[in-house]
Amino acid sequence: MPSDKTFLTYNQQMKKLRIDKKIDCNDTPDKTLLVKSGYFNLVNGYKEPFICGTDANGNHIYIPNTSIKGLYELKKFDDDLRILLLRYSTQIEEEVRTLTGYKFDQCNDNGKIPWYDSKAYSPSSKLQNKMNTISSAYSELNRSRSDYVKFYMNNHDTIPTWIMIKVINFSTFIDVLSNSKPAVTHAICKLYNMVDSNGYYNVKLLIGSLHWLRKVRNSCAHNERVYTIKQVTLRNDATSGRIIEFSLQICVQPILAIMKKRSLICLFILNIIFQIQISKK
Repeated sequence: MPSDKTFLTYNQQMKKLRIDKKIDCNDTPDKTLLVKSGYFNLVNGYKEPFICGTDANGNHIYIPNTSIKGLYELKKFDDDLRILLLRYSTQIEEEVRTLTGYKFDQCNDNGKIPWYDSKAYSPSSKLQNKMNTISSAYSELNRSRSDYVKFYMNNHDTIPTWIMIKVINFSTFIDVLSNSKPAVTHAICKLYNMVDSNGYYNVKLLIGSLHWLRKVRNSCAHNERVYTIKQVTLRNDATSGRIIEFSLQICVQPILAIMKKRSLICLFILNIIFQIQISKK
């Protein structure tokens, strides 16, 4: 088992980059980049595109003239991309939550069937799934410190749907939506024109897209690297996160081969589709 990494001063880190990795890192501006970004965040986080092979000992070989400034430029691109994605992913999240809350009450006798009643959800959903979703929503409401949640808990008998939808975690919200009645999920599909090749509302595409959106949004919010993020199918769930569907095929037929890699390009195109539909509305 390899030994733990030893502490290195900034000067020692610069020497390691120059001698061991053959990465240009010499002057005060280079040291400033290490101070501001950190060795792990900058080098380990953004070295991949600069690697051109490995030596006999398995150590990375870098493209000639690779510099710490080059890695930092890639990091800046990733930072800008993160801000852009966070802006649009949270906008989409807000829209979907808002419409879901409205349609949920509308198709439940205008809110007379409360969200904590299993009858408010799709008859085709398993009862256990519905009860688990309701239980998760209750727990998250109880943990909330928002003033409006406390106000309703102290002054009303029930928490309205719109508050529940607004407060719960994104993953729990996706569970609420996926277990909702078809009128709810179809309304969201209609908003974003998510239909299959036969013209039916594509709920699998909707739920998979939201899971993918949640993953990217969380990575952005936690300041993780996003330019290399990839979609991963959940274990025992071949349909999870499946967004390469009819809607995408219409818009991006020339680059379907690229999209088969299930990389960040999928989210770019999905955002474009969302924004086009928003502008039409």
